[in-house]
Amino acid sequence: MLLSMRTFALVALTSLLVASLAHSEEKPKAPVELGLVPWERNFHSASKRAKAETKPLLVLFQEVPG
Repeated sequence: MLLSMRTFALVALTSLLVASLAHSEEKPKAPVELGLVPWERNFHSASKRAKAETKPLLVLFQEVPG
């Protein structure tokens, strides 16, 4: 009986934690840009901006290992 109560409590706490993290409305902060160039982070908006300003588009694909 004691083990099942501990298991139930653990499952309940884990569920509450997962639910609170899933519904978090906090957006990740944009990284601080170094230098004078304001880099875009969204391909579609950068593509539209480059086309509107008739400028070339530099795309950097960066893979994070893990």
